[in-house]
Amino acid sequence: MRHLLALTTLIICPCWVFADEPEEKKDTTAALTEQAPELELRVTGSNVVFTGERDLSRGISESATLKRKVKQATIPLRQIQLEINRLEIGMVQAEQQLVTLNAQLANVQDVATNNRLVGALNTVEGQMSLARKSLEGLKEKENRARTQLNEAREAYVQNIIDLRKLADQLSAGYETAKDSPEIQERLKTLTAESGKELKFELSSLTGNLKKLVELEKSVHEEKISLRRDGNTFYASVVINGKHTTEMVVDSGASLISLPYELAISMGLKPEPSDKRILIEIADGSTITGVLKKMASVRVGTFEVKDVECAVLGPEAVSATPLLGMTFLGEFQFQLDSADATLGMTQIEGDPSTGSRRK
Repeated sequence: MRHLLALTTLIICPCWVFADEPEEKKDTTAALTEQAPELELRVTGSNVVFTGERDLSRGISESATLKRKVKQATIPLRQIQLEINRLEIGMVQAEQQLVTLNAQLANVQDVATNNRLVGALNTVEGQMSLARKSLEGLKEKENRARTQLNEAREAYVQNIIDLRKLADQLSAGYETAKDSPEIQERLKTLTAESGKELKFELSSLTGNLKKLVELEKSVHEEKISLRRDGNTFYASVVINGKHTTEMVVDSGASLISLPYELAISMGLKPEPSDKRILIEIADGSTITGVLKKMASVRVGTFEVKDVECAVLGPEAVSATPLLGMTFLGEFQFQLDSADATLGMTQIEGDPSTGSRRK
C-alpha cells in the first residue's frame, strides 16, 4: 500500500507540473480579453479590427465638438467682462462727479444752491449704490462663466488623455496578437464565417494615431516654479519682451496691477487720456488708477498679447505687482501650494483674446 501511494504521487505530480505553464498562459489571455473589451475583434469590410478602434475614431471626431464648446464658452465671459469694464468706468466718472459736487457744496452761499447740490449728491450716490450692486452681480456671473469655460477646456484635454490611453492599448493589442492563441483562433473563425480573406494589421489604426498626435500638439502644458513667501506666491513675469519683474499670483485680481513707479520704468506712464478706474487695494481702501495696455505678458512659455493692466496712483507706495486674471484667465491654471508651482494649460486655437503659445 505504501508503494502504491508513492506511485500515485509520482503520476500526479509530473502531470500537474507539465500542465501548469500552458494553463497559466491561457488564463492570462482570457483575463486580458475580459478586462479589455476594446480588444474584442469585429469584421468591417475586408478587415478585422479591434472594437476599440471605433471608439477611438468617435473620440477623435468628438474632439472637434469639444473644441467648439471651448470657443462658445468664451463668448458670454467676454460679454460680461466688457459690461464690467463699462460699469467700472462709469463708477469712476460718478466718483469724480461726487468730488466736484462736494467742492461746490463747501463754497455755497445760498439755500437754493445748497439744496440743488445736496439733491445732485444724493442722486449720484444712489446711482453709485446701484452700480455697486450691479457690479457684484456681474462678478458672480463672470465667475460662473469662467467656471463653464474651464470645464469646457478640461473636457477637451481629458478627452485627448483618454484617447491616448485607448490608442496605446490598441497598439499593444496588435503587437501581442500574433502570440495570442485565443486571438489567432478567433481570426480563423471570423474568416471562416465571412467566407473571404480578411486582413488584420496595424495599418488600419495608423491614420487615427496620426490624428491623435496632432490633437496632442494642440494642448500645451507646463508647471512653472514659483517663489514662496509665507502664503504668497511670486511668479517671474516678462513684460513687453524685455522687462522682468516678480508678481504675486492672484486669481482674485481681475487685472494685472502695477505700482506707479514700476509702470513708469516699463514705459507705461499714465496719460490724461487714459481711462480711469477704481481699484481696491490690500488694506481694503479704494484708489483711482488708470487702464494701460501692454504689448505682451509672458510667464514661462505662456504669452498673452495686448493685455490690459491697472497702473496704481503714486499714493499706493507699498503696493505689490499682481498677476491677475487678464493674464491667468486666458489659460486653464492651478496653483499647487505644496510644490510651489503654477500648472498651466493652453489649447491651441482657444479664442482667448490675444493669447498664443510661444
